[in-house]
Order: sequence, then structure tokens, then C-alpha cells
Amino acid sequence: MLPAATRRRLPSPITLRATRARRHAAGSDQPFFLKPPLNLDRFRRPGARALAVLFEQKECAACDELHQQGFAHPDVRALLRRFDVARLELFGKERLVTPRGKTLTEEQWGRELKIAYTPTLVFFDETGTESFRVEAYLRPFHLASSLDYVASGAYRKEASFQRYIQRRAETIRAGGGRVDLW
Repeated sequence: MLPAATRRRLPSPITLRATRARRHAAGSDQPFFLKPPLNLDRFRRPGARALAVLFEQKECAACDELHQQGFAHPDVRALLRRFDVARLELFGKERLVTPRGKTLTEEQWGRELKIAYTPTLVFFDETGTESFRVEAYLRPFHLASSLDYVASGAYRKEASFQRYIQRRAETIRAGGGRVDLW
């Protein structure tokens, strides 16, 4: 055993969890998130924007990376302007009104949507119908592509997201742009 003077003091697991939770809660608020209380049943109004609902957890490394890298990317930021973005805690107790007009807690709605992973991004069209979902953290190019897939309406014509992404990458490269997949 090392002498007391040379031993490093390690934080307790409780301290580590609290630090991570504070870091995530404080470091991941984005200016484009809708402010609570959330009433997402506004799609019956003409001209409503598409909705992106982000399900997260407080201690989620992939969620942190999404905020630090994905949401910070200029292409992603530009595409996010075409959406209303709601952020929910997967096991949260806050009440909200869903796009279908039901009043539920974040957790109840997550269960109803069968959310099994965080982060999950669920997209809803102007009628409140789910149009696409991403059940993983995606690197910025793929995140931007998923946003563009929904915002452009391409999901209505091209059922294969993989084909859409391939064509999008080819178009960017043909225009002299760079596609960073990793």
C-alpha cells in the first residue's frame, strides 16, 4: 500500500454521478429547444413547422457528444432552423401535450413511442404523424442528412434513408464539398 501522502483521493461514485449529471444538465441546453410547458399539439394549424423531439437521459455520453459535436456543426444548426425542437428526459415526470393532443408525462410518452435508447430523435410532420426516427447518436454529416431528409420531404419519395444519404453525399462531393463520415 502506498503511503497516505502519495495516494490519490478518488471521488466517490455518488460524487462522480452528480458531477456528470450537473455537467450534462448545464452544458446541453440549446437555444433552439422549445421552452416548457410543452404543447406539441399545434400541427393542426396551417403553416406549422415539422417537429423534432429529442429524448435524452441525464447521464448519457452519446447525448453529451450530440450536443458538443452534432448540434455545434454549422450544417446541422442551419437545418435545425426548419424545425421546432423539443427536448425530453426519457424518464421525466414533466407533463406535456403530444402532437395527437394527449396529455402525458415525458416518460409515459417515451414508453408509448417505444423509445429504447438515448439519444433518440423522433420527427413529426405538420399533421403530428411520426415521419422518421433516429435511434442513436449520429456524426454531424448523418445528423444533418436526417434533418434534411425530413425537412425537404424526401422521406415521402425515398423510403430508403441509406439511398438518400448516398445521393446527398455524391451531390456534396460533386459540388466540391467534403463529406466527413467519421
